[in-house]
Amino acid sequence: MGRKFTGHFDVVGQGPPVLCIAGFGSSNWIFQRLIAPLQDGFQFILPDNRGMGRSPLASQPYQLDDLAADSLDLMDDLGCGRFAVLGLSMGGFVAQLLALKVPERLGALALLCTTSGGKDFKELFPSMTEEQVSAIYGMDPMARAQAALAPELCPRLKTRYPDVYDYLVGVRGHQAVDAAQVMFQFLAVTAFREKTLDLESIRCPALILSGDCDLLVPLGNAELLCKKISNSSLAVIEETDHLFFLEKRDEVAAILKSFLTGNPY
Repeated sequence: MGRKFTGHFDVVGQGPPVLCIAGFGSSNWIFQRLIAPLQDGFQFILPDNRGMGRSPLASQPYQLDDLAADSLDLMDDLGCGRFAVLGLSMGGFVAQLLALKVPERLGALALLCTTSGGKDFKELFPSMTEEQVSAIYGMDPMARAQAALAPELCPRLKTRYPDVYDYLVGVRGHQAVDAAQVMFQFLAVTAFREKTLDLESIRCPALILSGDCDLLVPLGNAELLCKKISNSSLAVIEETDHLFFLEKRDEVAAILKSFLTGNPY
Protein backbone atom coordinates (compact mmCIF):
# COMPACT_ATOMS: atom_id res chain seq x y z
CA MET A 1 0.00 0.00 0.00
CA GLY A 2 1.38 3.43 -0.95
CA ARG A 3 1.79 6.45 1.26
CA LYS A 4 -1.47 8.35 1.77
CA PHE A 5 -0.21 11.54 3.43
CA THR A 6 1.06 13.87 0.71
CA GLY A 7 2.23 16.79 2.83
CA HIS A 8 5.50 17.60 4.54
CA PHE A 9 6.31 16.40 8.03
CA ASP A 10 9.25 16.09 10.40
CA VAL A 11 9.89 13.49 13.09
CA VAL A 12 12.12 14.28 16.09
CA GLY A 13 12.87 12.55 19.38
CA GLN A 14 12.47 9.00 20.63
CA GLY A 15 9.68 7.40 22.63
CA PRO A 16 5.89 7.18 22.51
CA PRO A 17 4.51 9.10 19.50
CA VAL A 18 2.99 12.56 19.92
CA LEU A 19 1.26 14.15 16.93
CA CYS A 20 1.64 17.96 16.98
CA ILE A 21 -0.91 20.00 15.00
CA ALA A 22 -0.07 23.64 14.34
CA GLY A 23 -2.36 26.65 14.60
CA PHE A 24 -3.83 29.12 12.14
CA GLY A 25 -1.52 30.36 9.39
CA SER A 26 1.44 28.54 10.89
CA SER A 27 3.63 25.54 10.13
CA ASN A 28 5.41 23.08 12.36
CA TRP A 29 8.28 25.40 13.32
CA ILE A 30 6.01 26.78 16.05
CA PHE A 31 6.65 23.63 18.13
CA GLN A 32 10.44 23.59 17.89
CA ARG A 33 11.28 25.43 21.10
CA LEU A 34 8.52 23.81 23.15
CA ILE A 35 9.45 20.23 22.36
CA ALA A 36 13.23 20.65 22.51
CA PRO A 37 13.47 19.63 26.22
CA LEU A 38 11.15 16.65 25.67
CA GLN A 39 12.80 14.84 22.77
CA ASP A 40 14.60 12.29 24.96
CA GLY A 41 11.28 10.86 26.13
CA PHE A 42 8.87 11.24 23.22
CA GLN A 43 8.80 11.04 19.44
CA PHE A 44 7.15 14.12 17.98
CA ILE A 45 5.45 13.89 14.58
CA LEU A 46 5.19 17.38 13.08
CA PRO A 47 3.10 17.77 9.92
CA ASP A 48 2.65 21.00 8.03
CA ASN A 49 -1.07 21.48 7.42
CA ARG A 50 -2.38 21.78 3.87
CA GLY A 51 -0.99 24.86 2.14
CA MET A 52 1.32 25.75 5.03
CA GLY A 53 5.09 25.50 5.39
CA ARG A 54 6.51 22.92 3.02
CA SER A 55 3.24 21.10 2.30
CA PRO A 56 1.68 21.45 -1.17
CA LEU A 57 -0.84 24.21 -1.74
CA ALA A 58 -4.49 23.22 -1.45
CA SER A 59 -6.30 23.50 -4.77
CA GLN A 60 -9.75 24.09 -3.27
CA PRO A 61 -11.50 24.86 0.04
CA TYR A 62 -11.65 22.13 2.68
CA GLN A 63 -12.97 21.47 6.17
CA LEU A 64 -11.05 20.90 9.39
CA ASP A 65 -12.31 17.31 9.22
CA ASP A 66 -10.06 17.01 6.16
CA LEU A 67 -7.06 18.14 8.21
CA ALA A 68 -7.98 15.51 10.81
CA ALA A 69 -8.09 12.91 8.02
CA ASP A 70 -4.69 14.11 6.76
CA SER A 71 -3.23 13.67 10.25
CA LEU A 72 -4.70 10.18 10.54
CA ASP A 73 -3.26 9.24 7.14
CA LEU A 74 0.17 10.33 8.35
CA MET A 75 -0.06 8.27 11.54
CA ASP A 76 -1.22 5.28 9.46
CA ASP A 77 1.74 5.73 7.12
CA LEU A 78 4.10 5.76 10.10
CA GLY A 79 2.50 2.69 11.63
CA CYS A 80 1.44 4.52 14.81
CA GLY A 81 -1.51 2.59 16.22
CA ARG A 82 -1.94 4.59 19.44
CA PHE A 83 -0.61 8.06 19.98
CA ALA A 84 -1.04 11.30 21.86
CA VAL A 85 -2.10 14.55 20.19
CA LEU A 86 -0.90 18.06 21.00
CA GLY A 87 -3.13 20.65 19.36
CA LEU A 88 -2.17 24.32 19.35
CA SER A 89 -4.91 26.97 18.86
CA MET A 90 -6.57 25.95 15.56
CA GLY A 91 -4.65 22.70 15.88
CA GLY A 92 -6.70 22.11 19.01
CA PHE A 93 -9.84 22.09 16.85
CA VAL A 94 -8.34 19.36 14.68
CA ALA A 95 -7.21 17.47 17.78
CA GLN A 96 -10.77 17.44 19.15
CA LEU A 97 -12.05 16.06 15.85
CA LEU A 98 -9.45 13.30 15.98
CA ALA A 99 -10.40 12.43 19.56
CA LEU A 100 -13.98 11.94 18.41
CA LYS A 101 -13.12 10.26 15.09
CA VAL A 102 -10.72 7.58 16.40
CA PRO A 103 -11.16 7.42 20.20
CA GLU A 104 -9.61 3.96 20.32
CA ARG A 105 -6.29 5.33 19.02
CA LEU A 106 -5.83 8.43 21.17
CA GLY A 107 -3.94 7.77 24.37
CA ALA A 108 -3.80 11.38 25.55
CA LEU A 109 -4.93 14.80 24.36
CA ALA A 110 -3.24 18.14 25.09
CA LEU A 111 -5.12 21.28 24.03
CA LEU A 112 -3.18 24.57 24.17
CA CYS A 113 -4.66 28.09 23.83
CA THR A 114 -7.75 26.78 22.07
CA THR A 115 -11.53 26.66 22.14
CA SER A 116 -14.30 24.66 20.44
CA GLY A 117 -17.38 25.15 18.30
CA GLY A 118 -20.99 26.00 19.07
CA LYS A 119 -22.82 28.82 20.78
CA ASP A 120 -21.38 28.24 24.26
CA PHE A 121 -17.85 28.85 23.03
CA LYS A 122 -18.81 31.48 20.47
CA GLU A 123 -19.74 33.90 23.23
CA LEU A 124 -16.25 33.54 24.76
CA PHE A 125 -14.17 33.76 21.58
CA PRO A 126 -13.69 37.12 19.78
CA SER A 127 -14.08 36.83 16.02
CA MET A 128 -12.05 38.31 13.19
CA THR A 129 -13.69 39.16 9.91
CA GLU A 130 -12.61 37.89 6.52
CA GLU A 131 -11.62 41.46 5.66
CA GLN A 132 -9.37 41.74 8.73
CA VAL A 133 -7.63 38.46 8.00
CA SER A 134 -7.18 39.42 4.35
CA ALA A 135 -5.66 42.78 5.35
CA ILE A 136 -3.18 41.19 7.77
CA TYR A 137 -2.01 38.57 5.29
CA GLY A 138 -1.75 41.15 2.55
CA MET A 139 1.13 42.80 4.44
CA ASP A 140 4.76 42.01 3.79
CA PRO A 141 6.00 39.26 6.14
CA MET A 142 7.87 41.51 8.59
CA ALA A 143 4.99 43.98 8.96
CA ARG A 144 2.58 41.08 9.36
CA ALA A 145 4.75 39.48 12.04
CA GLN A 146 4.89 42.70 14.02
CA ALA A 147 1.15 43.31 13.65
CA ALA A 148 0.30 39.78 14.83
CA LEU A 149 2.45 40.27 17.94
CA ALA A 150 1.29 43.80 18.81
CA PRO A 151 0.47 44.59 22.48
CA GLU A 152 -3.22 44.80 21.57
CA LEU A 153 -3.09 41.05 20.80
CA CYS A 154 -0.17 39.80 22.92
CA PRO A 155 0.03 42.22 25.86
CA ARG A 156 2.83 40.49 27.78
CA LEU A 157 5.07 39.37 24.94
CA LYS A 158 7.28 42.30 23.94
CA THR A 159 7.84 43.82 27.37
CA ARG A 160 8.09 40.70 29.58
CA TYR A 161 9.53 38.22 27.09
CA PRO A 162 11.58 40.28 24.60
CA ASP A 163 13.77 37.33 23.57
CA VAL A 164 10.67 35.37 22.56
CA TYR A 165 9.30 38.42 20.73
CA ASP A 166 12.53 38.84 18.76
CA TYR A 167 12.59 35.12 17.93
CA LEU A 168 9.01 35.14 16.65
CA VAL A 169 9.43 38.30 14.58
CA GLY A 170 12.62 36.87 13.11
CA VAL A 171 11.03 33.57 12.10
CA ARG A 172 7.68 34.93 10.94
CA GLY A 173 9.30 37.88 9.19
CA HIS A 174 11.19 35.51 6.90
CA GLN A 175 8.30 33.20 6.08
CA ALA A 176 6.05 33.84 3.13
CA VAL A 177 2.47 32.64 3.62
CA ASP A 178 0.11 32.33 0.66
CA ALA A 179 -2.91 34.56 1.34
CA ALA A 180 -5.28 32.27 -0.58
CA GLN A 181 -4.21 29.32 1.57
CA VAL A 182 -4.79 31.32 4.74
CA MET A 183 -8.28 32.13 3.51
CA PHE A 184 -8.99 28.43 2.97
CA GLN A 185 -8.03 27.88 6.60
CA PHE A 186 -10.12 30.83 7.76
CA LEU A 187 -13.23 29.49 6.02
CA ALA A 188 -12.62 26.02 7.51
CA VAL A 189 -12.27 27.53 11.00
CA THR A 190 -15.43 29.59 10.51
CA ALA A 191 -17.39 26.47 9.55
CA PHE A 192 -15.96 24.54 12.53
CA ARG A 193 -17.01 27.25 14.97
CA GLU A 194 -20.65 26.87 13.93
CA LYS A 195 -20.78 23.21 14.98
CA THR A 196 -21.25 21.90 18.51
CA LEU A 197 -19.01 18.92 19.17
CA ASP A 198 -19.94 16.08 21.48
CA LEU A 199 -17.04 16.87 23.81
CA GLU A 200 -18.60 14.78 26.58
CA SER A 201 -17.77 11.71 24.46
CA ILE A 202 -14.02 12.31 24.67
CA ARG A 203 -12.73 9.67 27.07
CA CYS A 204 -8.94 9.80 26.82
CA PRO A 205 -7.05 11.83 29.43
CA ALA A 206 -7.01 15.49 28.39
CA LEU A 207 -4.82 18.38 29.50
CA ILE A 208 -6.00 21.90 28.75
CA LEU A 209 -3.53 24.78 29.02
CA SER A 210 -4.11 28.52 28.78
CA GLY A 211 -2.35 31.78 29.47
CA ASP A 212 -4.18 33.83 32.08
CA CYS A 213 -3.91 36.99 29.93
CA ASP A 214 -4.75 35.47 26.54
CA LEU A 215 -6.78 38.01 24.56
CA LEU A 216 -7.05 35.92 21.38
CA VAL A 217 -8.55 32.87 23.11
CA PRO A 218 -9.54 34.05 26.60
CA LEU A 219 -9.19 31.78 29.61
CA GLY A 220 -12.95 31.17 29.79
CA ASN A 221 -12.66 28.93 26.73
CA ALA A 222 -10.19 26.64 28.51
CA GLU A 223 -12.37 26.56 31.61
CA LEU A 224 -15.40 25.55 29.53
CA LEU A 225 -13.42 22.88 27.68
CA CYS A 226 -12.36 21.43 31.02
CA LYS A 227 -15.97 21.42 32.18
CA LYS A 228 -17.21 19.62 29.06
CA ILE A 229 -14.40 17.05 28.68
CA SER A 230 -14.90 14.74 31.65
CA ASN A 231 -11.43 13.22 32.00
CA SER A 232 -9.58 16.52 31.80
CA SER A 233 -7.49 18.89 33.88
CA LEU A 234 -6.69 22.57 33.44
CA ALA A 235 -3.32 24.29 33.85
CA VAL A 236 -3.24 28.10 33.76
CA ILE A 237 0.12 29.72 33.06
CA GLU A 238 0.29 32.99 34.96
CA GLU A 239 1.39 36.32 33.47
CA THR A 240 1.29 35.00 29.90
CA ASP A 241 -0.88 35.42 26.83
CA HIS A 242 -1.64 33.40 23.67
CA LEU A 243 2.01 32.41 23.28
CA PHE A 244 2.41 31.14 26.84
CA PHE A 245 4.04 27.91 25.59
CA LEU A 246 7.00 30.00 24.41
CA GLU A 247 6.89 32.74 27.03
CA LYS A 248 7.21 30.14 29.81
CA ARG A 249 8.51 27.27 27.74
CA ASP A 250 10.21 25.35 30.56
CA GLU A 251 7.15 25.45 32.81
CA VAL A 252 4.85 24.28 30.03
CA ALA A 253 7.26 21.54 28.91
CA ALA A 254 7.42 20.22 32.49
CA ILE A 255 3.62 20.13 32.71
CA LEU A 256 3.37 18.31 29.38
CA LYS A 257 6.04 15.81 30.39
CA SER A 258 4.24 15.04 33.65
CA PHE A 259 0.92 14.63 31.84
CA LEU A 260 2.22 12.38 29.07
CA THR A 261 4.36 10.29 31.43
CA GLY A 262 1.49 9.93 33.86
CA ASN A 263 -0.88 8.69 31.14
CA PRO A 264 1.09 6.02 29.27
CA TYR A 265 -0.34 4.85 25.98
